[in-house]
Amino acid sequence: MAVPSLTIKFSGYWSEYNRGLMPKRSGVFCVYRAYFDDLAKTTTMRELLHVGAAPDVNECLADHAQIPRWRACLGPTDSLSFSFGSVALPDLAACELALVMQHRPRCNTEVPAVYPFGRVTLRLTHRTPLLNTRFTLGAAPVSGVIGRLGGPLLRRGLDFLRSIQPG
Repeated sequence: MAVPSLTIKFSGYWSEYNRGLMPKRSGVFCVYRAYFDDLAKTTTMRELLHVGAAPDVNECLADHAQIPRWRACLGPTDSLSFSFGSVALPDLAACELALVMQHRPRCNTEVPAVYPFGRVTLRLTHRTPLLNTRFTLGAAPVSGVIGRLGGPLLRRGLDFLRSIQPG
């Protein structure tokens, strides 16, 4: 059986002040501690602070509860910078958790020990600084009824829990 593979094409970058221009689509987003060089007009990503996901990334980041926490990670010459990768709603939770588990951003504090969505390979393209561009997570598929039903049921349960929690 082949391992499910997903490709996420990241676009960016948006500053904290123009994040309102981010796509109004479902997807994952990365929050970086960045340095903007005024003379060269370039941005250097220094640290991946947070990975998140939302059915509408633009709306999610408009008043995200963690913005003060992200700002607290900045040095005097740093600024927040954001990137976006479009992901279909059914794959949203699995992709977000895979990115968090693989990269362990400082502001994502709740990271489970085991990836609960089965086995998946992610390929990241385009605007991917500080990200591993290809990785596989999860255990080998389980055969039998649990293997066929466990993944979808678990995913639905996690999606339900996420929908009732604020933020």
